[in-house]
Amino acid sequence: MVLTLELPIRHISPDPLSAYETRFGALPSWLDEIDAGEARALARLALRRGAPLCPADHLS
Repeated sequence: MVLTLELPIRHISPDPLSAYETRFGALPSWLDEIDAGEARALARLALRRGAPLCPADHLS
């Protein structure tokens, strides 16, 4: 008997900012005012939780 394990395939977008735009629409204007690395991290966070960013996300 052979046991197999099926794993879901996750497609990882190379650019979280473009994935954010595809899923939620335009990027928030305040995102341009912060560091690019932090902006990508916040976009990844929004994609993981399934909700668009709000200004308070930058402060947390």
